[in-house]
Amino acid sequence: MDDLTSSNDWPAGRVLVVMATYNERDNVCPLMEAILQADPRVQVLVVDDDSPDGTGQLALDTAARLPRAHVLVRRGRKGLGSAILEGFHLAEARGFEVVFNMDADFSHDPLDLPRLMAALEPIGGKPADLVIGSRRVLGGSVVGWPWSRHVSSRLVGWFTKFVLRVPVRDGSSGYRGLRLSILPKLSPRPMCTGYAFHEDLVWRVHRAGGRIMEVPICFTDRTRGRSKANLAAVLEGIRDLFRLAWWNLRD
Repeated sequence: MDDLTSSNDWPAGRVLVVMATYNERDNVCPLMEAILQADPRVQVLVVDDDSPDGTGQLALDTAARLPRAHVLVRRGRKGLGSAILEGFHLAEARGFEVVFNMDADFSHDPLDLPRLMAALEPIGGKPADLVIGSRRVLGGSVVGWPWSRHVSSRLVGWFTKFVLRVPVRDGSSGYRGLRLSILPKLSPRPMCTGYAFHEDLVWRVHRAGGRIMEVPICFTDRTRGRSKANLAAVLEGIRDLFRLAWWNLRD
C-alpha cells in the first residue's frame, strides 16, 4: 500500500517539529495544536507508522484544517529512529534549516520550544548544531517515573558520556533541535532505527565536530496511552549501543 500524506502545499518556513507516532490517538491532535500555538515560527510534521488505533487518520484530519501541520503515514516501515530520520530528510528537502524532535505523549512541553530555539541560535552568541532538552543538567527534572526508569536512564547517560565519550549529561533525551546543515557531515554508516537513535545522533554530531548545548527541561511521564518500549525494543537498543561503542573504538 502507498503512504498517506497530508496536503503537499507547505508554507515556507525555517523550523519544523517532527513527531514519530504509533498508537497515540489520545495525544496526537491536541499536541499538534499545542506545538503550533507555542511558537508561530514552527511547523509540525507527524510521521506515523500506520498505527492500528487510527492515530494517522486523526492527524490527517487535524492537518487538513491547520496550514502549518503536516502528516506522513508510512506503510511497511517501522521504527522510532527511522521515522525521525525520515522526518529530518523531509525537512531538508522542503528547505527547512532547523528541525526539532519531541515525543508524542506530552512528556515534552511544547512551551519549552522557544527556549530551545533561543539556545540553538543565541543572539550575539555562537550557534549550536544540536540542542538537547536535558533532564540531567541544573534545573532539569523528571516527574512520574518509577525508580527503574531513573536507573536505566542514568545508565544510558553514563554509557553515552564515558563509553561513547560524548560530553553531555542527557544523551538519551528525545527533545532536541538540530541544525540541518550538520547532516551531510555525519558518518555515512546506517543509523540506529530504534530507541538508540538518540544516542547515535548525539555521538555522530560530536564526532563531526558539531557544537552541542543542553537546556534544562521538566520531563513529565505520560498520562494517556502506553509506552511502546517493550522488551524487544529495549534489547535492540542495548545491542545498538554496543555497536556504537565498537565503532567508537575503531574510528
